Amino acid sequence: MKITIPPHIATLRGYQPGKPIEQLIQENNWERYAILWNNENPLGSSPKAKEAVTNAFDGSNFYPDPLSLELRQALANKLGKKVENIVVGNGSEGLLMNILKAFCYGDDELLTSSGSFVIIYIWSKICGIPVKQIPLTTDYRYDMEGLKANITEKTKVIYLCNINNPTGAMITREELEDFMRFVPEHVLVIVDEAYFEFSASLHDDFPDSITMGYDNIITLRTFSKAYGIAAARIGYAIAHKDLIKPLLNVSLTFEPSNLAQAAGLGALTDDEFLQRTLDNNKKGIQYFYKEFHRLGLKYIPSFGNFVMIDCGTAERVQEIVDYLKARGVFVRPLNSSGLPHCLRISVGRQEENQYCVEVLEMEAQEAKKGV
Repeated sequence: MKITIPPHIATLRGYQPGKPIEQLIQENNWERYAILWNNENPLGSSPKAKEAVTNAFDGSNFYPDPLSLELRQALANKLGKKVENIVVGNGSEGLLMNILKAFCYGDDELLTSSGSFVIIYIWSKICGIPVKQIPLTTDYRYDMEGLKANITEKTKVIYLCNINNPTGAMITREELEDFMRFVPEHVLVIVDEAYFEFSASLHDDFPDSITMGYDNIITLRTFSKAYGIAAARIGYAIAHKDLIKPLLNVSLTFEPSNLAQAAGLGALTDDEFLQRTLDNNKKGIQYFYKEFHRLGLKYIPSFGNFVMIDCGTAERVQEIVDYLKARGVFVRPLNSSGLPHCLRISVGRQEENQYCVEVLEMEAQEAKKGV
């Protein structure tokens, strides 16, 4: 073929999916299994979201509201903001791509940490934006002083994932306030708070970036995690109205779909489902801490709905992942995040958490025997 592919696209590694989990369950006749690798809501979806989607389907022959005004107004009411401060899109990662498209050009650079949300590196490469990565600290946190020291005249955007996925570590309120006082006003700071509901329930003083009053912050949140509608692909950004306007301009005309908008509206009203989700997560996190400590695993304290384990080597990670997968337990190795010696385990239903721990203990015993 004579059509050339741009080098920055030709070198991308696309997602390589394995067999669907449903197929693996059927092929292996697993009576017990635990799907703990994508930080999804193990309790399912909000019943009110489901009802709203069902009711909205009858209008699917028409294009959706391109401005998503009803959902944006509902979010504005909930957050104490105005409609012009909010934009919705195809998940927070879709909005992240729109931010890069809307604000970066020429020699602009993006500054962030290594060992963070993998999509920021992929989207930046697709957009042809140079990325400067500052290593994590020894306890797997963002190095805020290192980021400060690497802001240059080319820095256009800084990406902060709080809490950090996949390590679970938090940027404290004091650290974020100190950082924002240092950052020049012309530099855009993205604060990705995809796990906000979990984080706020696990830490009384978790920094809510939308209350900080900085005009150069864009906060990202999502319905995919705590609200349990990941497949609907809907997230939202909160920012100064002058930052929202360009995001509306670069979004797809009818993004997100009418069903996604309806799912978001329904989920926002379901406080009972949200509370059950947060209670299950808090219980699961504490259970994992207790059991991982008992098993002698080096885990990183988390403020999300997952826990990262430092296994020491990439080889050890692969041994554990393969053993668990062969018994129907799916966890996430972190090679793609630049942490090949670590793996991440999402909080599931209690029976899933217990089964995961049982299999981890079996693996540890067999590894000790050299089986």
